[in-house]
Amino acid sequence: MLDEAEIEAVIVATTHEHLQPSAMDALRAGKHALVEKPMALNAADGRALVAEARKRDLRLMCGYTLRFLPERLEMRRLLEAGAVGEVTHVTAGQLIGGLSGWLADRHRGGGPLYYVGTHALDFLLWMAGTPVESVFAQINWAEDRSVETDASLAIRFEGGALGQLLTSQRMGGRYGWCDVIGSAGRLRAEWESDEIFVESRALPQYAHPTTIAVPQTAHLPQFSDDTPARLSGFKYVRTWAAEFTEFANAIREGRDPSVSGEDAVRVLEVLGAAFQSDRDKAPVRV
Repeated sequence: MLDEAEIEAVIVATTHEHLQPSAMDALRAGKHALVEKPMALNAADGRALVAEARKRDLRLMCGYTLRFLPERLEMRRLLEAGAVGEVTHVTAGQLIGGLSGWLADRHRGGGPLYYVGTHALDFLLWMAGTPVESVFAQINWAEDRSVETDASLAIRFEGGALGQLLTSQRMGGRYGWCDVIGSAGRLRAEWESDEIFVESRALPQYAHPTTIAVPQTAHLPQFSDDTPARLSGFKYVRTWAAEFTEFANAIREGRDPSVSGEDAVRVLEVLGAAFQSDRDKAPVRV
């Protein structure tokens, strides 16, 4: 297909162990690539994709779809408006029920950290906005050590802000959240909720604790009347549409997408440090 089809871009959506080699094939064939998260199984392989894309002047985007949920985009807008002041603490989590099949195979990139924890970690790093300095992790493993069952990461950012990530496959349901706390206030969003909680001394309209209901039509891409595209269906269809539109616009405009290959590498660096920290029972510098 890469040799014969007249295509400009490829979406790589495979099981985790095939993401990086498939994306590399696409880039070497001169195609822009939107690669599902986590993009690779380690930071070195992620950096190789970034280097290949840079060498060939191609756009490389990682599919951290949750950044495009309307409530998450609104949370980011409030953060950039100064709602919390200087960020001091960021906590995030993504918890689900038991994993099976390839998602329960560590060699194929299974486990809750790679599967859903990467979503929460990417959002945590996006909210913090500063490089990670060190990671200390505590991980519980399945009896056969196939994959982790739970993981708790304590993260220290350059400048002193602190973060915490929690993920698990032992919840009787699923739940996710992100809290951002700072010198002037706090923000909170929960997974699949259309609401944001905000309290801010910097923005007078939120001086008292306020819950904002974010319309599901907020922050959607805008199309011209003659564009043969319509946004419909359940919320993730609209979210994927926003993600794909950002990828296409980045190609048209010759710029980095808003979720870049470098962003994916930063997530992989933290994951690598977390697994090393669990082995060494000590903090690891990133």
